Amino acid sequence: MRFILRYTAFVFVLVFLQSDLFAQSLSNYGGSDHAPIQGKKVNKGTLAGTWEAGAMLGPDFYYGDLNTKKFLPNRSTSAAGGAFVMRQFTNVIGLKGQLLFGGLHGSKDGQEGGLPVNWTFKGFFLDFTINSVFNLSNLVSPYHDGRRFFVYGTVGLGVNAWSTTLTKGINGELTYPPQNNGFQAGLVLPFGFGLQYAITPKISAGAELTVRTVFSDNVDQTIGGFKCDIVNFLAFTASYRFGTPKKKLNVQEYGYSSPVTYQPAPVPVTPPDRAEEKIPIPQASGVYDYVVQICAFSKHNYTVAWVKKHYRVSMPVIKESENGLNRYIIGHNYKDINSAKELCDRLRKQGISDAWVIAYQNGMRHHVVIY
Repeated sequence: MRFILRYTAFVFVLVFLQSDLFAQSLSNYGGSDHAPIQGKKVNKGTLAGTWEAGAMLGPDFYYGDLNTKKFLPNRSTSAAGGAFVMRQFTNVIGLKGQLLFGGLHGSKDGQEGGLPVNWTFKGFFLDFTINSVFNLSNLVSPYHDGRRFFVYGTVGLGVNAWSTTLTKGINGELTYPPQNNGFQAGLVLPFGFGLQYAITPKISAGAELTVRTVFSDNVDQTIGGFKCDIVNFLAFTASYRFGTPKKKLNVQEYGYSSPVTYQPAPVPVTPPDRAEEKIPIPQASGVYDYVVQICAFSKHNYTVAWVKKHYRVSMPVIKESENGLNRYIIGHNYKDINSAKELCDRLRKQGISDAWVIAYQNGMRHHVVIY
């Protein structure tokens, strides 16, 4: 029971751990000695926010007390099929609900009283699980719109209900040993790997192998050496992706540098009681760089690591210190203000209400864009 509770907690932690896993480069915020680095625009696609629905069909393989060949499909193969719906939270993490229906079959030969004996069970099962899906291809290499082939892992938790009948044959005569009649149910813990190929941006085909451990020794109506019976499922899948993905960011990407604390040249500080005025800025500029500020503190000197954890920001963050004021900004700069606004809007939707856009000129803070 302790194992089940730990496994359940592990699965739900993985499901709700929705981090933005993508690589970006820091921009250079040096002083007058550091010239701006020429960058390039990169369009990064995303699967986040989409849905996928599909069907699956294939053989299932029982493994337990009445399968003498263990995982090999000998006298234990049946057919199974089902449907699934998946929500893609990020390019790496998804959550899939799956409903399966299939047959169960297994047999074993032996001897009893010097006579040959055959034990056979048959039946069917109904299986519903919630599975977390981890796209390993997008984890190793950031997703892009042209990617067609994916490798993923899956782990889940659910309920398996089955109805089976055990027969015992001695010299051709069938008997029915004492057994449980009707439906029985138990926890099922599926885990496995799959391959998926995107035929079009919306239509995909694939194959998935899962080991589905049922926490019961009574699936085959035989209590013996195996405390848990197992049903392996090799599924061939076809699916359709729908829904609107989250907005893509047209990122102005720059070379990497690793400043920790930025000390700009002294500039006039606006008095606290005087509101900063909005200054018209061209939509695209070769003069200004635009960055997004997360927050600023005059009484606290937090570390960059603390700010990233507190505000749940996965992108690089740079700390600026000036006249006792500590500012924390995203470590990217843009030539196009609209790109900075898109990032600012996204951060505000995540709950960072103090996010705003700031303009820099020649590596120095020039003025605040009221946006």
